[in-house]
Amino acid sequence: MKAIELEKPGAPLQVVDRPMPQPRPDGVVIRMKAAPILSYMQGVVAGTLPYMLPKGPFIPGSDLIGTVEKVGSEVFDLEPGTLVHGSSQIASRGRFGQADDILIGLTGMTPVSPRVQNIWPDGAFAEFAHYPVDCITPLGDLASIEPQKLTAIMFLAVPYGGLLAAELKPAETVIIGGATGNFGAHAVLVALAMGASRVVPTGRNAGILEKLKTLAPKRVFPATLAGEIETDTQTITSATAGLADCYFDIVGGGGTTSVISAIRALRAGGRTVLMGALQEVIPLPYVEIMVRELTIRGNFMYPRSAVSEIAHMIAAGTIDLSVLDISRFALADAGAAIADAAGKGGFAFNVLTSA
Repeated sequence: MKAIELEKPGAPLQVVDRPMPQPRPDGVVIRMKAAPILSYMQGVVAGTLPYMLPKGPFIPGSDLIGTVEKVGSEVFDLEPGTLVHGSSQIASRGRFGQADDILIGLTGMTPVSPRVQNIWPDGAFAEFAHYPVDCITPLGDLASIEPQKLTAIMFLAVPYGGLLAAELKPAETVIIGGATGNFGAHAVLVALAMGASRVVPTGRNAGILEKLKTLAPKRVFPATLAGEIETDTQTITSATAGLADCYFDIVGGGGTTSVISAIRALRAGGRTVLMGALQEVIPLPYVEIMVRELTIRGNFMYPRSAVSEIAHMIAAGTIDLSVLDISRFALADAGAAIADAAGKGGFAFNVLTSA
């Protein structure tokens, strides 16, 4: 089979011939139809982002859409030809020691993650991918939708996990931080599908924010940020028409100004969930958090049921994939596709296809 291989960070991507993978007892071999490309994947393969990559040559790429080709001896009720989504998050089973989560084909999350990466080193950028059955979700109800569009499930499931952690309820007001990126823009779609009465996407790209407004003009009220805490707090508070119930943040960079402003636009008892990539300290006074009874928590990824629930929302029409702006690249053009993906945001992203 044809596969994209990375020998080490900073090395050029190679198109190689590999034997078709054979499934482990708990594994599923998937014929890849489409695989989304993260906007920051160029930094991953170049080694400029501090990701914990598998040792030795490996196949990069996280999530994918494809059909089941073969299953292992411990996999039941998953027939060849079934359309599926493959998620990248996996950890060793059991709760006996230190967490060792990984994102397949992308990164480890803790110092002991290599023990899982050694078992599942290869990701989605190949004609056939081998994933553990725990990462597989059947998509039978979505078989009529183009696989490229279904790759948006990755961008939808991640913020869905964050909004679940924020306990977003119907008719609530939610602030979406980092809304001009891929995950943030898709978070607006998810918040609307979950019944939020008022969604306030924040960011500095006014063009993308205005496009988000068109999703639901009577429910989406963007706030364009200037980078100054007091000014941005007033801007967000104006967009929320008062104070918000919860705040979901998935900002990729740019400092903590936007985070502090959004937290200060929450009502007393408001909830914050952080899922972004900032490295900076958030300077919030202890007493402010206590007196306002704020909940501030981190969240990583999503529960196993999330992909299935997102698929049901798509099938029901509560999430509309027609807004997507997808550029399709052949597998052999992975290098160009990854370079082109850099800096894309909103609903614009690239996918690799194997046919």
